Amino acid sequence: MIQLARYGLIAGAAKTVITPDAEGTFLIGPMQSSTGVNDALWARALVLSDSRNRIAILTLDYLGFDFAYNDILIQAASESSGIPSGNIMINCSHTHSAPITIPWGPWDREKDKPFHSFLPEKIAEITKQASLCLEPVRLRYRRESTQVGFNRRFFDGQSISMAPNPNGAILPWVDVLSIERMEGKPVAVLFSHAAHPVIVHGASTLISADYPGFAVETLMREHGKETVYMFAQGCSANINGFPLRSGIDAASGAGRDLGLAVCRALKAMGEEIPIENIQVESVELKLPLQEPPSVERCQEMLEQEKDAERQRAFSELLTTSQSVQPPSVLLPIRAFGIGNLCILGLAHEMFAEYHHYINEVSPFLYNMVLAYTNGVECYVGTKKDYDLGGHGGYETAPMGAAFLYQPRLPLAPQSEELIQNGLKRILDQLAAG
Repeated sequence: MIQLARYGLIAGAAKTVITPDAEGTFLIGPMQSSTGVNDALWARALVLSDSRNRIAILTLDYLGFDFAYNDILIQAASESSGIPSGNIMINCSHTHSAPITIPWGPWDREKDKPFHSFLPEKIAEITKQASLCLEPVRLRYRRESTQVGFNRRFFDGQSISMAPNPNGAILPWVDVLSIERMEGKPVAVLFSHAAHPVIVHGASTLISADYPGFAVETLMREHGKETVYMFAQGCSANINGFPLRSGIDAASGAGRDLGLAVCRALKAMGEEIPIENIQVESVELKLPLQEPPSVERCQEMLEQEKDAERQRAFSELLTTSQSVQPPSVLLPIRAFGIGNLCILGLAHEMFAEYHHYINEVSPFLYNMVLAYTNGVECYVGTKKDYDLGGHGGYETAPMGAAFLYQPRLPLAPQSEELIQNGLKRILDQLAAG
């Protein structure tokens, strides 16, 4: 075992295949069962340790998980490695060519599949493996310009439609963290970009990691297979990969371009990040949801609905309407401070504007912001989007994605201010050490 006090930072990484059954796995992109596998889905783990704290970041080529199941995965990782559960982030790439694992749409009938059983074991295995191969490392970071997607919320002056918006918020860069052995060869490369992996989407019924998987393939081809390359999804809730719904070849091209941008970043890396220790902070915000329709209106909609899944959704909405408790949803936030670098993990599908806000207020020089981390149960838009009400489009309108997600209601407009205050608070606490 490495003597921690002798080194500033030590790290280890590991990976494993987590592809579900090739045929018969219900995919969210085509909304059909899979007919085969185009490219494998992977889970990857990075463990970092100083003399006091150990943290783990895991990235999975999956859609995301409900809170309860994500907690099962974190517990498995914690028990196998001894890393405290509060020091673990699980980020999902949100590829739509993977099984439905978030509480959206037909999720209830797709639970308890074989992959739900083997994922905890796989997660435990790689986290333990990474924690047993720790070696001295140094960190270097770079933000490189690139753009895989476009803002997908077009406003015509009255309402939002899902179409390219050239003036909408995007995050046109890739954040790259190189975790390097002392002689220079990386143990792992963690890179994050923000764009929905929907380039394959409904164009194929083959399982695929979409463009993030092809980016990793590019890096392995250009820089060798010894390094563990880890893609982490950013705040891409309102950004679609381009070209949308265009198939495997198009996703391969986008992934190649992203991988080459990471290659440019690795070639142009700056100075080593000075590190004294690793800091960890977590907070769980309680965000208000909008008021449900009246009991009478919910009963009316339930009686008129013929589809069984939507009947269940309307029934849950009716229960919320009958409750005296104001509806709310939790937003877990976890932050790792490593020298002048902050790695911030946010649950749910976060709009790109939140990353821009973090860049504005963060006391850290470098900020990697990961969404789809430690649970995905709703969209998180901005006040101006929620203020549009029924004209707010798929992500924020009352009967859009919010109704398909288990909460059944969108966030209240005041949630943006609560989130911004929470982000500012956790960043300042992290910086204060």
